[in-house]
Amino acid sequence: MPVSEWKSEQKTEERLTPEMLEQFLTHLAGKGFSQASLQEYRRALLLLQGNLPDGGALTASGGLWWKQWLEGQGFKPRTVNMRLSVWNSLMQYLNHRDWQVETFSDIREDVQPELTRAEYLRLLSAAKQLGQERAYLLIKALGGIGLRIQELSQLTAEAVQKGVIYSECQNGMTTRVLRLPAVLRGELLEYMKREGITKGPIFITSGGKPLDRSNVGQSIKRVSRDARVAEEKANPRCLWKMYLSTQEGIKANLTILLEQAYDRMLEQEQLTTGWENG
Repeated sequence: MPVSEWKSEQKTEERLTPEMLEQFLTHLAGKGFSQASLQEYRRALLLLQGNLPDGGALTASGGLWWKQWLEGQGFKPRTVNMRLSVWNSLMQYLNHRDWQVETFSDIREDVQPELTRAEYLRLLSAAKQLGQERAYLLIKALGGIGLRIQELSQLTAEAVQKGVIYSECQNGMTTRVLRLPAVLRGELLEYMKREGITKGPIFITSGGKPLDRSNVGQSIKRVSRDARVAEEKANPRCLWKMYLSTQEGIKANLTILLEQAYDRMLEQEQLTTGWENG
């Protein structure tokens, strides 16, 4: 159906078809949107298209549903708001301004509680005591090597065999290299052997699909009570922040040691070359 027909008819629902999606993106490109922005819009629309209820129908209540679904999946308020903006742009394009979302997520809710290293270790211990091996390995992968939740599907049998994860970022424009520490690699190899995993992602559902954010969050939260860790801290984002904090602490200590070693070297040199020691 031509774009003009979509925009001229007032309907109670629309279908987000591939044709509509492409014509909307072409419309945005004609308005001067950058390639990076168009890629963000495409990602958001494909996510929407793949999860819409009622057979993929866009309706007046769809914006509120989209907001609640995104929040339920654990997306940050800023990400939710960006994707709601995409919804609103699409509704304007379709001449359904009355379907636009007016209430956005409160970015003040974006403040995330801090997970300490001690709490991280308690999560690992609790998962071990409960016999939750997959949760144990998920916690260790996310908090131990700094793997992002969106990169989890790239932790494959092939990557474990090599001991290195090559994580593509920004639609393949850059690659982040993550080394698998020997202790974690050994545990993953044993897990793969027991589970019969020889290729593809390590962490999958019973249907063979990679675990999503919701699956992972639930696995971690199930051990949080026994670990005596607040449930709001038992999530991939807090594990990521804990990893970064640990790395920054180590780097700060190394900087201090470097400065101290350099000062000692200068003091030794001063004994023989200092102006007052001539």
